[in-house]
Amino acid sequence: MNIENYSKQLFENGFVHIPNLLNKDELDALIAAIDSDMKSPSPFARVMESEKKGKFFMDFNNWKRLPLINQFCRLPKLVNLVTQLTGSKKCWLFHDHVLVKDTDASATPIHHDRPYYIFKGDLNLSVWMTPDHVPPDSGLIFYKGTHKIDKLFMPKSFISGKNIIEQKSESFEIVDSETVKDYEAISFDMKPGDALVFFNSTIHASHPHLSQNRRRALSVRYLLDGASMTKNYINATPPFDRMGVKVVEDAPVPENFFPLLKS
Repeated sequence: MNIENYSKQLFENGFVHIPNLLNKDELDALIAAIDSDMKSPSPFARVMESEKKGKFFMDFNNWKRLPLINQFCRLPKLVNLVTQLTGSKKCWLFHDHVLVKDTDASATPIHHDRPYYIFKGDLNLSVWMTPDHVPPDSGLIFYKGTHKIDKLFMPKSFISGKNIIEQKSESFEIVDSETVKDYEAISFDMKPGDALVFFNSTIHASHPHLSQNRRRALSVRYLLDGASMTKNYINATPPFDRMGVKVVEDAPVPENFFPLLKS
């Protein structure tokens, strides 16, 4: 694996596609982790249906509850990957996110992740992995270089596709197709075991799921050097501010909630 080349792509584009990240045993572990959540979803789980009745299952923050997800999120391969790509010395587990789309499931609206989160930091990122073949017209869409936009954008509901709050905000601007019209949109042909790594500030979306095959994915969110807490968010997802985490501006990562995986 050419880490230097992948790191350069990540910092230039805001995302990078890493083929064949997972071997067969790790791929089996990924499938088992996703299945364990679908068989025993948390109270956070949602099943959304599009007009064509394609289902979109989504659940998050199950690493404490489900051993198979816990083990997968802590894989040394993943922790080493994100620290080597970013040059970060430390890595904390933020949370896991299971996303499963059936045929005709709706598109995911254009957004970036930072406004949903109680943490800020330039290196914080997600590793999105799938055990399935996801063709480009059914997968994620990334807007090249948008992580360099020094703005926060209003988060959207994945159910309605609309802004979470409709009133104007001094802190959050509206994000739509006009926002990204000058940025190249890139999608990837994802094979089983491939991964996408992207910063929390990178604007992205997804196509409607047109493939006849189910699209299963686990996205693991990690906090890295420079991470600190922030009150500048809307409708925290996961709602850690209602789960015992005291959010204090600029405070360090509370490791009793978000374990340190590498130091």
